[in-house]
Amino acid sequence: MTALKRTLSLVLCIVICGFALSCGTSRPPTPVLPLVISPAALPTAVINVPYSVTLTSAGGKGPFTWAMASGTLPPGLTISTAGVISGTPTALGTTTFKVQVTDSQTPTAAVDIASKSITVNAALSITTSSLTAGSVNVPYSASLAATGGVPPYTWSITSGSLPTGLTLSTSGGISGTPTSQQTSSFTVQVSDSQTTPATATAPLSLTINGPTFRLNGNYVFSFSGYHQGTLVVQAGSFTSDGQGNITNGMLDSNSAAGVHTKLPFTGTYSLDATNTGPMTLVVPALGTFSYQLAVPASGTIRFIQNGNAGDQGTGVIRKVSSTIKVTISSLAAYWAFGASGADVAASRYAAAGTFQADNTGAWTSGVEDTNDNGIVANSVAFTGSFVVIDPVTGRGTATLSVTNGATTNYSFYPVSSSELVMLGIDPVSSTAPLALLNLATRPNNTYTNTSLKTTTVADLQGVALSNGNVVSDALLALAIFDGNGGLTVSTDENLAGILSANKYTGTYNVETNGRTTLTGFGSSSIVFYLSSNIAFTVAGDASVTAGTFVPQFGSPYSNTSISGSYQGSSIVAVLPSVTVELDSANPDGNGNFPLTYDTSGPGGPQQGLALTAAYSVDSTGRAPLTANGNTTGIAYVVNPSKLLVLSTDANPKVNSIEK
Repeated sequence: MTALKRTLSLVLCIVICGFALSCGTSRPPTPVLPLVISPAALPTAVINVPYSVTLTSAGGKGPFTWAMASGTLPPGLTISTAGVISGTPTALGTTTFKVQVTDSQTPTAAVDIASKSITVNAALSITTSSLTAGSVNVPYSASLAATGGVPPYTWSITSGSLPTGLTLSTSGGISGTPTSQQTSSFTVQVSDSQTTPATATAPLSLTINGPTFRLNGNYVFSFSGYHQGTLVVQAGSFTSDGQGNITNGMLDSNSAAGVHTKLPFTGTYSLDATNTGPMTLVVPALGTFSYQLAVPASGTIRFIQNGNAGDQGTGVIRKVSSTIKVTISSLAAYWAFGASGADVAASRYAAAGTFQADNTGAWTSGVEDTNDNGIVANSVAFTGSFVVIDPVTGRGTATLSVTNGATTNYSFYPVSSSELVMLGIDPVSSTAPLALLNLATRPNNTYTNTSLKTTTVADLQGVALSNGNVVSDALLALAIFDGNGGLTVSTDENLAGILSANKYTGTYNVETNGRTTLTGFGSSSIVFYLSSNIAFTVAGDASVTAGTFVPQFGSPYSNTSISGSYQGSSIVAVLPSVTVELDSANPDGNGNFPLTYDTSGPGGPQQGLALTAAYSVDSTGRAPLTANGNTTGIAYVVNPSKLLVLSTDANPKVNSIEK
């Protein structure tokens, strides 16, 4: 009985379930999504290389049928109903076409159409056929190039090797610092990104030149910089053998830490293709010092110190005249000078003046204007003398005695009988500031206003207070003297990163000894002293502004006025916060100003920096430098071989570069 009940229950369940199914209570069918051709781009093809790609779609109901909707495939390729584009392309170029896919829905099949393109590239090949030469110990960079195939590419060397110190990256960049003079031959290989990569090879060679040497003979140098924020001024002389060796060096150095005189040193240097390079000086009494050197073909040699953070500065190297034996008697002349440095409290100090030396070395008719941290003394009388010159080293000593004041002592190094570098060698005190002086002769003692009928370019720098902080202030000016006491001036100034341009009119008065006063430029006095080819300037402002005026020539001015190979550096850093710069520029005369440069400052040294700026020279010789929409400097043409450039950063300086 129990078994019968179970059988009847099962039959009843089947009947009920079947009834339920027939009544439509089952799960509804899955809806069909819209048919869409997948948007993926088709891979690049290579001419004469078999090609195959399968088109894809989403949605719809399979199976699917593919066909061309419009246009044609690249020659050599066909499309199957299964959506496979295949064949061997026989023509270069990019072909655009439309494909369609049809699904199997009934009674109405879905269709989608999409645009596609296939690019057929040439076979893979290397386009780099030669590499630019490098130089020993100079950072090198070059990029290999290829065309055709399927990018991206992978590079390697299959035989030979790069010069020592250089490496090749998989992306094709050759970089590093070569360490030896050599020519290396090697084979490079490039592989593309096909499933089975294509490859191409090419033989190349790379020459690393030895260092270039331009210094040969006797030289005088001066330096102004900082050691951990404390001013250091130096002067000295050395001999170079034309092979990178520096010998017979003698150095005088003065700072708040003490005075060092007649220190011997030796050194080495080398130059790269840009005529810049490292210089090392070994001073046994002080240590080893590293510099970067810039040597133009005929202009002023300049250098910057490559010290640690806080050890930076700039210097000038001058070739000693070999035609004149400098003696005390040969220094008999009218002299003008400019000086800069710091007082005992490390505040900025500047001076300018003039005197007459007779054939015994005695100084008469001395007068100077000084500015010590804004405390100005005008037309101060002094006497002094060239005391002695060492006939072997050329180093001399001198004294300067202010009327009713102190006597200060100096060393000096003659560049010629008309140019000297002089350094204060007393311990810094209230009466003896740290001072580095440049002296130049003047032709006579009969100057008048008519002696100044000329256009000049001035570089002036000082320090100022901005929001309670001591900041650097740098200025370039174009000053036109009319020969009758009238003066017009246009300036570009950078005060702690704030740029301004101004125009002034004023007057000037030239005294018979070349002392010239300017009026009409504010309440502070501006004085300069004339020499044969430069005027030494000191202002009576709180910024202790000082610098030089030099004649401008070479008009009419245009972009072609700036062309060729220039080397140089910052003239001086007026504060430890200023980052000095060494430059090698190659403007093309068409408005392009490619520049490589090294820097040294509070952040430490940086080398091998590069920038390409645009420039446009106006009728006055002024030329803003712009890059990436920003003004990176303002250049003034001084003459066909020299530019002055005002920086636009927050710690400004003036750079001097020459051919």
